[in-house]
Amino acid sequence: MTEIEHLTPLEPRYPSRLRALRKPPLLSARGGSLEAPCVVAIVGSREAHEQTLAYAASLARELVEAGAVVASGGAVGIDGAAHAGALEAGGRTWLVAGSGCLHCFPSSHADLYEAIASGPGAVLWPFAPETPPASAAFRARNKVLACLADAVVVVQAGERSGALHAAGCAQRLGKPLWVVSVPPWLEDAGFEGSLQLVREGFAQVLTSTPSFLRTLGISRASPVAQSRSMPLKRPLSVDESAVIEALASARRDPLHLDEITALAGLSPQTARAVLLTLALENVVVEGPPGFFRRRDSL
Repeated sequence: MTEIEHLTPLEPRYPSRLRALRKPPLLSARGGSLEAPCVVAIVGSREAHEQTLAYAASLARELVEAGAVVASGGAVGIDGAAHAGALEAGGRTWLVAGSGCLHCFPSSHADLYEAIASGPGAVLWPFAPETPPASAAFRARNKVLACLADAVVVVQAGERSGALHAAGCAQRLGKPLWVVSVPPWLEDAGFEGSLQLVREGFAQVLTSTPSFLRTLGISRASPVAQSRSMPLKRPLSVDESAVIEALASARRDPLHLDEITALAGLSPQTARAVLLTLALENVVVEGPPGFFRRRDSL
């Protein structure tokens, strides 16, 4: 398990993108590399429509399959959907938290934080460890999120959505800003902020994911997609070995997470984190949802 690191702008592992800020923040981080050739921030409403949640996850999957990192703020709604989509595709996602590392907000996303921090993605806390989640911290987080990104995509923003503040940060930093096209039948239902950004000419309208990828200079034929067919080339941890042995007992039949937890003798949180890691490394496969099996190549 990777440990939390406390970084200053003078240290090599500190994200080079954040050095562009006039006052780069002190940073706590856990997970993989904090550098990437292309980073896209996906932001939006906490109270998002089912359609936009699905789109955020789909966009994140396509971005990581094209080799980009998906960054977001770890909140419920669009943020969580974007992180989950990136994880499902086996790609990298950065969670920029709105608190210090001694807090997890929202607490319901503790497993998400753990899955991302276990790699290949990373969790970043751009505050002193004891900083609580609060409005001022969320606004400061948005500036960091925009600074890390090559482009910012607003999937859904209501009249007072925090995504509008992230969009404003992107504008001030000169980052390309995109707003997902709003279906006519949803224009009056939680998209007031999205429509405002478009009407005022602050954002480009995202109507086609392939066109968006081309604008970024990337495509879906990426090393990320190829790497998912590669066998594991590292030693298994004790917890990973326990999960693999539990799955082996069922041969080719998938086991539910609860069965795996009991057979492996692990906590549900640990078993879930291990399964996510092994799924990302193409060692286990999920399907149907909540059920896992070993790949035939093992």
